[in-house]
Amino acid sequence: MERKSVTEKGLVALCQQLIVRGAYTHQTALQKDLEKIVGRISLATISRLLHQLGVTKIQNARGERIYAIDSLHQPRLTPQHPLAEMVIDIVNNESFVLIHTAPGYSQAIARLIDCQHADDILGVVAGNDNVWIAPKDCQSTTQLCHGLRDWLRVGSKN
Repeated sequence: MERKSVTEKGLVALCQQLIVRGAYTHQTALQKDLEKIVGRISLATISRLLHQLGVTKIQNARGERIYAIDSLHQPRLTPQHPLAEMVIDIVNNESFVLIHTAPGYSQAIARLIDCQHADDILGVVAGNDNVWIAPKDCQSTTQLCHGLRDWLRVGSKN
């Protein structure tokens, strides 16, 4: 499969999203998932992306060593990096919207959402790196997700 045109920044962002969403134990598994999206990609490129993102291996609850992004390499909130840049991804299903953030930023994002989107949201719960959003009407979950993407200027990840 030929490699699709994707910018370096886009490739780094995509790799970051996959690592946050998945439990990768080997570079080859990450390579396989990236190739489904962008086409052929070498293990050397995967290694470079992991290095750029500051990826380390941690032990999960099942005792597996998985890739995780080191918090020291996460973006820092500065006047040049607004809070919306701390949003990694926004996903939804038929019942709720989930926002993945850089560690420690979910409560600030949740507070912004509480203040701005009260009409169409039933509730917002923030963890360390996720914001869970329950819409007032489950029929509008996808619309809410797209509205949040536009408002936070997060590109479509699907």
